Amino acid sequence: MYLNQALPGQGHVIRNLSVRAVSLIVMLCLSALGHAVTVSDLYTVSVPVENQSADSRQQGTQLALQQVVVKVSGLSASATSESVQQAVSRADRYVKSFRFNRDDDALYLKVVFAPNLIDQLLTDAHLPVWGKSRPLVVLWNGVEEGQERQWISADTPQWYKTMARAMDERGIPVLWPAQDLEDEATLPLERLWGLFRGDIEKASERYRADAILAGRMTPTLNGDWRYSGFFEHDGEVLDLSSRGETAEEALRQVTEQIAVLLSSRYAVIDDGTSSGHELRVSGVSSFRAYHDLLAYLQANVAVNNVRVRAVHENDLVLDLDLSADWNQVWATLSLDNRLLLSEQGDYVWQQ
Repeated sequence: MYLNQALPGQGHVIRNLSVRAVSLIVMLCLSALGHAVTVSDLYTVSVPVENQSADSRQQGTQLALQQVVVKVSGLSASATSESVQQAVSRADRYVKSFRFNRDDDALYLKVVFAPNLIDQLLTDAHLPVWGKSRPLVVLWNGVEEGQERQWISADTPQWYKTMARAMDERGIPVLWPAQDLEDEATLPLERLWGLFRGDIEKASERYRADAILAGRMTPTLNGDWRYSGFFEHDGEVLDLSSRGETAEEALRQVTEQIAVLLSSRYAVIDDGTSSGHELRVSGVSSFRAYHDLLAYLQANVAVNNVRVRAVHENDLVLDLDLSADWNQVWATLSLDNRLLLSEQGDYVWQQ
């Protein structure tokens, strides 16, 4: 029998093992390369539509524009400005491409927006722009269903998909635990249910993520769903609580609270003013490293321009034109571990 064939009833086992194997590979790569993740589909949104008619596409595009504004800014939908709402009526002008696809027998419109146009829309509306480099979040979550408690993982595919979608709608990159013997020994389900923070933090150490989301989903007597948990990032802990008529609604409230917190720390509001900052960087030992460093800095949403003032062997002196305070810019750059701050206060480029 070939290895890629499954015995009857074993297909789900092989799929789950594959998911766990991928989680372990991702974990090892992140340990070596840093933590923050570049969200490649930040300007892509999929929305359900009734059919492929022009009217359905127009309505879907308008809804997608509202969602991408929330995704890129980190704000709640109610916090967007009047100018953004006016832009929704002419949403087509912000579209780069679109296509229809099916998922679970439902029809979706997948819209890819032009990043520069969306960023400019937010800037003109004096709303924050939260860049593609975002903290990676490791997920420890459980659900009670039919008086049975279980992990939200590859073993519960519908819950797994629901939670992944809620995080993706907010552009929050996630890492699913391997749920192997080490995880089970370090964090039994009953310890998660009690939200024992010390155990959850210990179980998270091996994943080297930037943040932790831990909590439990439980049904209420009237049929609603309740989420209780916490989000921990950079020494700050946010207690989370939500309630919705559906599990999706409760989870969206959770991801909104997380996104608002992270946006307040990492997003940039361009008020039309700029400031200069001198940056001295060592470890630039080749033309490729030189090119990559400048491209990396210019990709940051708060860096308007980079000028090279001086070059001495492997050291550069750069003048940065910023639309935000350097401390805020550095908070985002430090996530990637590409530019490190030494004990002596010097910045070192990691090739």
